[in-house]
Amino acid sequence: MLKNKEKILETLNEFGFSKYEAKAYLALLQKSDISAYEISKMSTVPQSKIYETVKKLTSKGLAVAKGSNPVKYSPLPIDEFLKRYKNNMEKSIDFLKDSLHDINPQPSIDYMWHLEEKDEILNKAKKMIKNAEEKISLEIWDEQFKLLKNELKEAEKKGIEIIIIYYGDKLEDIGEMYFHEMEGMHDSADQVGQWLTLNVDGKESLFVTFKEIEAQAVWTQNKSFMLLAETMIAHDIYIAELYNEFRDEINKKFGRNLKELRNRL
Repeated sequence: MLKNKEKILETLNEFGFSKYEAKAYLALLQKSDISAYEISKMSTVPQSKIYETVKKLTSKGLAVAKGSNPVKYSPLPIDEFLKRYKNNMEKSIDFLKDSLHDINPQPSIDYMWHLEEKDEILNKAKKMIKNAEEKISLEIWDEQFKLLKNELKEAEKKGIEIIIIYYGDKLEDIGEMYFHEMEGMHDSADQVGQWLTLNVDGKESLFVTFKEIEAQAVWTQNKSFMLLAETMIAHDIYIAELYNEFRDEINKKFGRNLKELRNRL
């Protein structure tokens, strides 16, 4: 049995094949130079639909008919089909670029994009970091930092300014990193999740909460939220620097890592 058959058929549907066309074309790829009757048996396309289906395939250049009594069919080779599809898509993209280039841009609409799959969220964060042009501001826990570390290193190589508030036990040598005191923070994270705030170039922000079995995020280009992200990160930098300079006094007044103050809030 063909591996991933259903997925292949779904993908062919996305490429513009009808359900029956996809099944018939896949059957031809597996065995060429066969009759419509044989295609029907292999593909499970009903005999009442098979002649109409192979006629459409030949008219689209996806199959070749030869001989008679019975007519035999062979497929357009898959490499040739994919090359043709790619070329057509590129031409369509170029056409739209050229045709729509002169349309006056409309005012941007601020909206929130909600994400709930961990992989999807991390991929979004990686893409934001990869596309950064000037500055990355990030507040992150060690667990998620490890998953974005390579992208951050590549951004640093490109000369991107990187500022990180780091919830972890060991600072990394990437960008300008500030260690956030951890005492009592794991208890908070167990209740609300570990958080990540990412701001790129003052153009887009990502707010994430990671829990053990789920994650939720909001991505936005809303200027108010981007300002909020920068302010939160700057605030924690102030706290980190003050703590480094006046650790004993702060611990005496508010408890280690401001525990007494956090408990009040």
